[in-house]
Amino acid sequence: MPITNYPDYMQPAGKAGQLSSYQDYTADTYAVEAKVPFGAPVQLNTTGTAIKPITTGGTVIGIALAQNIHDYVEKKDDQNYPVGEPAAIVKRGRIFVVAGGDVINGQAVKVDPTTQKFVASGASAIDVSNAVFKSNATADQLVEIEINLP
Repeated sequence: MPITNYPDYMQPAGKAGQLSSYQDYTADTYAVEAKVPFGAPVQLNTTGTAIKPITTGGTVIGIALAQNIHDYVEKKDDQNYPVGEPAAIVKRGRIFVVAGGDVINGQAVKVDPTTQKFVASGASAIDVSNAVFKSNATADQLVEIEINLP
């Protein structure tokens, strides 16, 4: 039976790191070496035992999956994985991220290591292998990407 009312099954885009589709996604778990915001691109540390936000010259191994609902009452800093905690990192599937500039559906995905945002081009931008934008967006808007990393 087809899904005829999308919001009955999936919440609308609300924050970076939120899945945009429950269809076939894969996430691996890693220890956190440096605080990782939800929706951030991550790389392995030098020993391959933990993850940290992407830096210049790094290789994107996935995107941090959003886990917690924000505590608006106490305004906690709770939209990230703290150091030493396990983190779910999406390697395959569709996920919302923050655009760092104008992007168009179908463009290859890159990451600006300075801003930690996803872009279509840039001098210091790092390629995200096997990832494409699945919607249009402008700077600082949520945009859907599809990623397929090994």
